[in-house]
Amino acid sequence: MHPILVVLLLLSTPILCSNILGVFIFPSISHQIVFQPIWKELSLRGHNVTVVTPDPINDPSLTNLTEISIGFTYDLLKRITIQNLISKDSNVFLSLHDSTRYIDRLVEAELNSTGFKQLIDDQSKHFDLILIECFHPIMYALAGRFNAPVIGMSALGLMEVYYTVIGNPTHPVLYPDVLWGFSNTELSMWNKVKSVLWSLWSRYYDDIAVPRAHNIAKKYFGEGLSYLGDLRKGQSMVFLNVNPVLYPLRPNVPALVEMGQMHIKPVEALPEDLQQILDNATEGVIYFSLGSNVQSVNLNETLRNIIVEALSELPYKVLWKWESDYLPGRPKNVVTRKWFPQQDLLAHQNIRAFFTQGGLQSIEEAVSRGVPLIGMPFMGDQPPNVQKIVDAGIGLGVDPVSVTKEELKQCIIEVAENNKYHRRIHEIRDILYDKPMTGLEKAVWWSEYVLRHKGAKHLRSPAADFSWFDYLLVEVVLVAAVMSGMIIYLWLWNIPVGTK
Repeated sequence: MHPILVVLLLLSTPILCSNILGVFIFPSISHQIVFQPIWKELSLRGHNVTVVTPDPINDPSLTNLTEISIGFTYDLLKRITIQNLISKDSNVFLSLHDSTRYIDRLVEAELNSTGFKQLIDDQSKHFDLILIECFHPIMYALAGRFNAPVIGMSALGLMEVYYTVIGNPTHPVLYPDVLWGFSNTELSMWNKVKSVLWSLWSRYYDDIAVPRAHNIAKKYFGEGLSYLGDLRKGQSMVFLNVNPVLYPLRPNVPALVEMGQMHIKPVEALPEDLQQILDNATEGVIYFSLGSNVQSVNLNETLRNIIVEALSELPYKVLWKWESDYLPGRPKNVVTRKWFPQQDLLAHQNIRAFFTQGGLQSIEEAVSRGVPLIGMPFMGDQPPNVQKIVDAGIGLGVDPVSVTKEELKQCIIEVAENNKYHRRIHEIRDILYDKPMTGLEKAVWWSEYVLRHKGAKHLRSPAADFSWFDYLLVEVVLVAAVMSGMIIYLWLWNIPVGTK
């Protein structure tokens, strides 16, 4: 065998029997479906994988996989209205405080759960790599507990402070924070001011939140725990499920890996009854779903009635993901189900358009199937996502607060009938899928890279060790200002004073 081929085979061979811990804490299936392919593939490649998740795969064929369920966290999520907590119309400065406090309670409940507590307390446990959802600093305590390298992961983009932690360049105007409801294409002067103030506020608040999280962590990991801020800074890499259509292009340090389209699967056959409905709908079909967090059943009565009236006047069949048994005033052209196999349904040739809340995973599914979109954003990253849909020319957006029946109806018909949206989304799909490796392949390769090298400190940006004071050259600006002031003063002092 040729020596080069031998080397390539050796490099492609997985590191067998490495012990990997994955901790994915947020109870949202739209987050978990991004991470599931990673822990499944690592298990298939021979690693011993232990995962803490609210959504276990429960696949008995994955003999190297141990899943610790924290599914009870969905009940905790129901006790608050997440839609109101991070609503697009809420005060983002206050919502940061409220959402952080909620995550504090969520994390403590998870750490107190039987399975998680046993994992932490078991002194015989050893892990070679830890995968952590970048949602709360407290989980970085696991790096100290098991003395293992960490890879942070996010099902979407990161808050600005998390980019700063790994030394990635940030800019409040070029890259507005993921929590803001605007993209960098629509920054008015007032939005620029808000984005700059947010950048300063989020850094200040992080300086408060991390010590508070550290005090919580000490209750579960012991008083000798290394400081959480240092453990978080010491993470080897960060994986983000982002794409260049919905997120602005930015310079990334080597330790940041963009994955994308993580959860997209090959098309499978639809259930027979659903296949028949779609086949018979030769007039075309609109698919309507507001995702797993907003949910159509939670709409207020006024907005629900506007949607029902608009859909009733459409010349299409409508498949609506409605999460209860009864839809008041359901039109004859509307079929409701509590759940649809969304990716497979979008692949049907009679689907004309997808009405969505603007979640990242839903948009990626629509792009992968070539279906244009109508976006109605409610919270989180949905508003900038919908704006990017409009900017990319793959759909239109409506505001749930001000939308009228006629506006909604016309938007749906425009997207369904105008071929420019269909052509453009196929162009976007070709761009996103024209790459040397899939998102999953990149995630697995870099995970095993960190395993091979027992971390990735050599990829660490020097900016990660700079304070914001040093990074922004505040002291240089102050010195320059003082020197300029002295020069101006001396110059003015030496000007001869005229006499009368």
